[in-house]
Amino acid sequence: IGAGTGIAPFRAFVEERVELGAAGRNWLLFGNPHFTTDFLYQSEWLQHLKKGSLSRLDVAFSRDQAQKVYVQDRLLEASRDVFGWLENGAQLYVCGDKTRLGGAVQMALTQVVQKEAGLSIEDATAYVKNLRKQRRYLEDVY
Repeated sequence: IGAGTGIAPFRAFVEERVELGAAGRNWLLFGNPHFTTDFLYQSEWLQHLKKGSLSRLDVAFSRDQAQKVYVQDRLLEASRDVFGWLENGAQLYVCGDKTRLGGAVQMALTQVVQKEAGLSIEDATAYVKNLRKQRRYLEDVY
């Protein structure tokens, strides 16, 4: 999950996977204010999707419609898929603004786990905390 310039490491991750011939699925969730001016590396992402080096791409452009849409909203919309990926061992990496992205993604992820696993908020929080402990939920927020 990357927002704004937080997309940069994901570009390197996907390029490295291509270089190494890595197998396995990957999913990029990217957000920025405007589709037309802020969809960083758009053509590259579309090529990676076409070639299969990127399994899924979801985007959130917060200022292109009356109702603002952020990456955490897309995370909630895809809750069943997100939880399925986590249950199958997926790792989650978040990169972007600490004050606007980090906490919002963690809250959304906790809500996803609560909903999809049918857990209490306390147990869902513990699940997310355990992902961090296992180093399957990492953040590079600034």
